[in-house]
Amino acid sequence: MRIIDVHAHILTPECISIAGPLPAPDKDPFTFFTTPETAEVNRRMFAQIQSKLLTPEERIEDMKRMGVDIQAISPSPTQYFYWTDAPTGALLARMQNDRIKEVVDRYPTRFVGLGTLPMQAVDLALEELARVMKLGFAGVEISTNVNGIDLDHPQFAPFFAKAEELEALVFIHPIGFTHADRMRECYLNNIIGQPLESTLAISRLIFGSVLERHPRLNICVAHGGGYLPFYPGRLDHAWRVRPECRLTPRPPSAYLSKLYFDSVVYSAESLSNLVRQVGSDRIVLGTDYPFDMGESDPVGLIERTPNLSSADRSRILGENAARLLKVKS
Repeated sequence: MRIIDVHAHILTPECISIAGPLPAPDKDPFTFFTTPETAEVNRRMFAQIQSKLLTPEERIEDMKRMGVDIQAISPSPTQYFYWTDAPTGALLARMQNDRIKEVVDRYPTRFVGLGTLPMQAVDLALEELARVMKLGFAGVEISTNVNGIDLDHPQFAPFFAKAEELEALVFIHPIGFTHADRMRECYLNNIIGQPLESTLAISRLIFGSVLERHPRLNICVAHGGGYLPFYPGRLDHAWRVRPECRLTPRPPSAYLSKLYFDSVVYSAESLSNLVRQVGSDRIVLGTDYPFDMGESDPVGLIERTPNLSSADRSRILGENAARLLKVKS
């Protein structure tokens, strides 16, 4: 069995020369809701990991140390660039996807591609989605919202329909909470904001009936899906007692079984709870490589997790991901 990491990032520095001179937007919560101290720590962190984001050979050596055979590589969320105009966003997405394609072609037994899309312009996103799937990508990475617009908004309906039709994996990864005025200090917009964003995004996809309308849609949510998989009872209770929440034919928790979640939850106890809630067939290994908030011992985390059978571990370590990513045996 091959160990497969579904959550690993890559950087395309050529995009910075295009996006860098553009006005810094308020719609990028990663940079907007921060402090000078956090900005400096992030600057040092990016300097330390830059070669890992850029150099496949160094990445492969790190994969060997972590016990990972294959990575699904997706862009750093800092390069979504949803705040740019549509033509620029399409250009930047294409540049990043071409970079991913280069790496995958150079090391086809080590990497699988997850592309990025100009989600601020859905018509252009559909074109790029079709292109990357023809290039052999397994799917795409998107954020939890697009410039503050939630994913259940009707404007994104064609995207989810096309992703379902093409059997593309949709990897949802946040880039900070959009209303994080109280989360600037202590990196809270990452520590708390990231899982909160995922919780909100999943809740919107459920209550907005996106998952009900697209039963064959493959979605994987980063960071263990945020808080929702650990607290679905409150949604179910609201669904039962609040008429404005009765928007789906089944209670919200029933839709968790339609999603996949990565294992980046940091503790064996949390992972055990996640397995108990959604089942080992819905969890895939992740690292968030190479960022400092990532998991450096992903295989060890799975092995330390209590109450897992050998079949459970095999599913999480690689079998589920191989099926989702269409990795050939």
